[in-house]
Amino acid sequence: MSDSLLSPSTTPDGLEPRFSLPSTTPRSSKTPLVIGGVTIYIYGLEEIKNKSGVDVGVLYLAHNRTRTYLVTEGIAHEILHRYRNDGRNKKIEMIAVTMNMRNHGDREVSREANLTWSGGNENHAMDLTSMISGATQDFKLVLDFLPAYLPQYTRFHNIMLGVSLGGHTTWRMALAARDQIEAFGMVVGCPNLTSLLLERLGIDAAVFGVKGEELETIDYDQLEKVMNEQQRRRWPRALAELIREDDKRILEEFPANVPLFMCNGEYDKLVPSRYTSSWLERRKAMLDGGMASEESKTRLFIQENTGHSCTKEMVAMLADWLGDLYKL
Repeated sequence: MSDSLLSPSTTPDGLEPRFSLPSTTPRSSKTPLVIGGVTIYIYGLEEIKNKSGVDVGVLYLAHNRTRTYLVTEGIAHEILHRYRNDGRNKKIEMIAVTMNMRNHGDREVSREANLTWSGGNENHAMDLTSMISGATQDFKLVLDFLPAYLPQYTRFHNIMLGVSLGGHTTWRMALAARDQIEAFGMVVGCPNLTSLLLERLGIDAAVFGVKGEELETIDYDQLEKVMNEQQRRRWPRALAELIREDDKRILEEFPANVPLFMCNGEYDKLVPSRYTSSWLERRKAMLDGGMASEESKTRLFIQENTGHSCTKEMVAMLADWLGDLYKL
């Protein structure tokens, strides 16, 4: 794993492709529902409609930037099929829920706001992080109210899973709904948005004697001294303090002993795996002796020959992980 902590200088040809739903995978039923003005899509509900009075697992899926809920719809179909047919008896039935993230799909109001600095969006940091905050609020809203719309089920077991933008959102859901979620899956997501965005901004961590993935430890007064006018405009103090506080809370308050499965690509240049690896190392040091039980429920998979992608291997592993969590 130590090699994966380094950003590769070269990228091999033929990286593993993004997951694409096989034509042979049976599609689950799809039920639209509006909660609080947000349209969600529920998969697998018809398959368990005659099983009222039972517990149900709800797999919440958050998609990546510039994409739509159709990406996570494909993942939902694949995971539900595998969960039902892996040969293991389960404690609970499973359904899946997804939606268009804010400013995506039929909710898009500004195409420019989904672009990065390199794409010409000077407000990239504010647009990205506010979208993550908004998505967190949306998923929390749905998570709170879904049981009222589905009163036939006794208890809801919530699992949060996201890809890229959705992965960033999943990390934030640990703060917004930590006592309501039983397991978290992050695919190419980042627990430390401050360091990620400051490195994208071109801040040299070596100036401060830290690694790039530790830039959130530097206070804004110090950063301001080395930033040029454009960098200060792109990373204003009000935003920096807001995001840095959330990053700090994710490190210190992430729920202990909750199953956590993180997937990254070895050659991911957009969200390098070292951010997640560093978070795990610092978490271990912070918890000291209390990390042993948490480690047993924490898994980091860094896929070789893979960039910023959710691959078929990752989807299969996540499905197997869920099956293992809820097997009898």
